[in-house]
Amino acid sequence: MSGRRPVNGRRPVSGRRTVTGRRPRTTTRSTLAAVVVGVIVGVALASGGAASALWTASATVTEQVRTGAVGLTAGTLDALQADYAGSTRSLTAPWTFTNSGTVAASYSTSGSLSSGSSAALAASIAVVAWPVTAASACTSTTAVGPGSVSGTWSAVPNLTGTLASKAAATWCLRTSIATSSPTGRVNPVLTVSLASGSWAATPQDRRIVQNNTIVPPQTAVCRTDGEAYAWLDFDPSTRATATRYATYVGGTRISNDERTGDYPHFAFTRDNLPRDPFGDGPIHVDIRVMVDGQPTDLMAVGTVTVVYDQYGTRNIQCG
Repeated sequence: MSGRRPVNGRRPVSGRRTVTGRRPRTTTRSTLAAVVVGVIVGVALASGGAASALWTASATVTEQVRTGAVGLTAGTLDALQADYAGSTRSLTAPWTFTNSGTVAASYSTSGSLSSGSSAALAASIAVVAWPVTAASACTSTTAVGPGSVSGTWSAVPNLTGTLASKAAATWCLRTSIATSSPTGRVNPVLTVSLASGSWAATPQDRRIVQNNTIVPPQTAVCRTDGEAYAWLDFDPSTRATATRYATYVGGTRISNDERTGDYPHFAFTRDNLPRDPFGDGPIHVDIRVMVDGQPTDLMAVGTVTVVYDQYGTRNIQCG
């Protein structure tokens, strides 16, 4: 190699490589790549859905952004899905709401009637609700407690409150028909919502169907027979002639007399309506259907009155 000249006329330098052309601009390329990635991420997040979950690498975060940090679970109202019949004039059921989310939230309910509901029946059915400590504390014999709200199926009372994360609240709901409630069907819809600021859970509906098969009572006709006593009569044609009836004042039965549908009229005297316990003045009488010796449906209602003659004798007359 000694004595030979380099081709380009330059002496090689030991330990260095000669590089021809321009060096790559690594800083510029890295910046450009970061911008492109940022644009893609921004577009993906703006579009939501699966792309958002992909770029954030967290489905949990995406779900909270989409539905908020509150979650709602509502119980059923199966015990209200029944008919009023015989001696069943009220229905009771617990309703539980649970906040399955991560922040405290407020709940509220609303009610409406779906198509096919009898407006007259809905307006006559009383609805009362009160908070209870647990579903087991809501039974048909439970007394209405503090914090109660009331209305009808036409104007359903609203239930409101606040639930901490993972907490639950239970209300006891009771519906009752009135003596004058017409027969028919109601289809109420109860809706519960849960929200915290701009976060809101999907509302949940509970649909109920109730039928009233209990015929409203007649107004019994009163007639006087002399000065000593009065009769109450009614039309038994809506019932089988074998149906048996008895009379009551409040929860007290008047004698042991029962009549069938052949000729169900009842006489009232000072002997079967004594001053103790029935008192003086107007006395309101219920005529009820008897089944196995027990009172059931209210068939008719009437009024008789206590009067005194000139000798101070206590007699029963028509009101």
